[in-house]
Amino acid sequence: FSAGKPVVLDGSSLSLPQIAAVALYPPSPPSYTSTPPTNLREKVAASRAVIETKVAAGLSVYGVSTGFGGSADTRTDDPLALGAALLQHQHAGVILPSTASASSHFVGPMPLTDPTHGTTMPAPWTRAAMLVRANSLIRGHSGVRWTLVEKMVECISKGLVPVVPLRGSISASGDLSPLSYVAGMLIGNPAIRVWVLTPPTPLPSLSPVSSFSKTMTGLSSLPTPMSAPHALRATGTIPLPLASKEHLGILNGTAFSAGLASLVLRNTETIGALGAALTALAVEALNGARGSFDPFVGEARPHVGQIEAAHLIHELLAGSQFAVDDEEEVKIEEDDGVLRQDRYSLRTAPQWLGPQFEELKRAKETVRVEINSTTDNPLVEPPRTEGADGKIHHAGNFQALAMTVVMDHLRLALAQIGRLMFVQLTEILNPLMNRGLPGNLAGGEAALDFGGKGLDIAAAAYAGELNALGGMNVGVGVVSAEMHNQSLNSLALVSARYTLTALEVSELLAASHIYILCQALDLRAIHTEMHARTGAVVRSVLSETFAEGFATPEALDAVTRKVTPKILDELDQTTSVALGLRMAKVASAGVAPLLEALTSDPSCCVSTLDLAQIARFRVVLAQRLEALLTELRCAFMSVSLDEASSLSSSSPQLPMFGIAPMGRAPASKYLAPRTRPLYEFVRLELGIPMHGSDNLRKTVYGMRARDLEVQQSWDAAMLEEAGLGKTVDTTHGDKVAMIVEALRNGRIARIVARMCEEIDT
Repeated sequence: FSAGKPVVLDGSSLSLPQIAAVALYPPSPPSYTSTPPTNLREKVAASRAVIETKVAAGLSVYGVSTGFGGSADTRTDDPLALGAALLQHQHAGVILPSTASASSHFVGPMPLTDPTHGTTMPAPWTRAAMLVRANSLIRGHSGVRWTLVEKMVECISKGLVPVVPLRGSISASGDLSPLSYVAGMLIGNPAIRVWVLTPPTPLPSLSPVSSFSKTMTGLSSLPTPMSAPHALRATGTIPLPLASKEHLGILNGTAFSAGLASLVLRNTETIGALGAALTALAVEALNGARGSFDPFVGEARPHVGQIEAAHLIHELLAGSQFAVDDEEEVKIEEDDGVLRQDRYSLRTAPQWLGPQFEELKRAKETVRVEINSTTDNPLVEPPRTEGADGKIHHAGNFQALAMTVVMDHLRLALAQIGRLMFVQLTEILNPLMNRGLPGNLAGGEAALDFGGKGLDIAAAAYAGELNALGGMNVGVGVVSAEMHNQSLNSLALVSARYTLTALEVSELLAASHIYILCQALDLRAIHTEMHARTGAVVRSVLSETFAEGFATPEALDAVTRKVTPKILDELDQTTSVALGLRMAKVASAGVAPLLEALTSDPSCCVSTLDLAQIARFRVVLAQRLEALLTELRCAFMSVSLDEASSLSSSSPQLPMFGIAPMGRAPASKYLAPRTRPLYEFVRLELGIPMHGSDNLRKTVYGMRARDLEVQQSWDAAMLEEAGLGKTVDTTHGDKVAMIVEALRNGRIARIVARMCEEIDT
């Protein structure tokens, strides 16, 4: 549909992608491509004939000759006046600013929230609802005319959207109040305000249709609303006087609850898939075990969702150089003090995500049924045989509890997925749990670089809000309404609104997690390079320090193998220590195993042991390792060695190792082919670099002498703009915001879909 495939309404096949295509993108001039099947028009006409026959016969029909709800004991023979009275009493929603505020000269306090967006539904909600309602009316159970369906489709195609109050629907007898504003727009009520999402375009003469094409464009802000008559005139749209039963036929349905539920569910599917994708990236960032997701585990506990989640993560990790593919069995003394298995946030992710996957599938099926259903009361059943009478069914298809349950459960699922993301994020940032990465994932020196600490705190706020939203069960909060006639009401639209809030908070948390994971993967690559090169550095320093002291090259290799593990352990334990002191500690950690190796096997060393050589070994090794880590940092963060070495008088002469720049996505070569696209999307397409270069250079805004001059003088010539690649870097939060935008506009969803292609489920 993003390529312009027409969205065809037939009453039975409306889908979530179709609703998203129409709701989220403003229409271009409509391109009608097909006429509706004849049988649809016949069904609608037969349904309408039943109403007209009963009205002509003077029969009592709810909502045609009676009052509404608890007032259904009143009678009238004026169905048009009755319909107008229905719209009048349902136009009770509060929309700010009021019509009086425009002419008021009173200057009051600033509002605590945006008055417009705090009281009105966003246009996509209403467009989704109009589409769902048109799809329901076209089924031929509502007793309306074909021209009404046609007019609603015309308004959708022209971008006419009534301004609808955010609150006021209990979703019991359908979403009465919100849909009354749609009806008010159709009849051109001057009291109804309308947005026109496209420039007014003349509409050619049309035959009756039930499909329209879309061109996917963007709309950054809503135009100023105008009165319904002005909006209709501006778009060449003729108001439609409603006939008997049609007022109720528009209002009495679950379209707003189902429409918003459709949009929320579609984006929640992305969060669900991200839960698995980000778990795979977290496994890589933490050198976790792919074996936690082995098919045997699911066979032993065959919950469908768990099996699917494990299979997805297992396949995403195939080919990763960071994830441990086959765990090596070791002796007890070889891994003493080492965590034997991954922590819960990785190891039990399939068991945690599995129930959420199952919930998403149930929700999708429930919403699919709802958006292709008739949710009116009364229902009109056309005659099944020629000459027979049609029937009026007084029932309760408008009761939207199915949507409430879906939204309540989906909100809990979002909270659970968010909990998993939060725990992974905070463990990755914690140096006691992240297997050798710097605390806070600092790219520079720990004393002047606190990396993701602020995001850690923000993520806790997001997770806390999600917990509160997830624990909120709207469906049990039934309140009696409308003369106790609507004694059971679903509050489905309320639940959908809260679930949308949970979705938006989840997107903030997911985006923060993506940002942190990319930083962790780059640091893991530095960690991997450091570990891979350290053994050679140790061997070189041993050889230089002890000159011809080793009997054979094999003896030198044997001592290197004994010394290096302790050095690597100390490297992992001292990430928060200043670089010079850190490497001194690391080199010192190699002294004890060196002495043990030299004294336990005198045959490996042909010269007399000199303590001065030990001291020299420690000093030279510390200098070399400091140079190695500095060059790696510079290569990964595109910092020149001159900038890095100029910051410390004690730093060794650089370069020592000649490490070439690693490019803008330095961790790519280590990642699994399926996880790599998301990392590269952030680094290459969004252009968000690894964090830490400004900290290494000490060019963070406020660290430079120039910054103080600007703050004191405000010299226009010295003022700078912040942003990616500019002299002053933008904030962590702004970079996360770029990822949030990519989540909400579907770019990340497409990346995740590509990651999961050809993985059988």
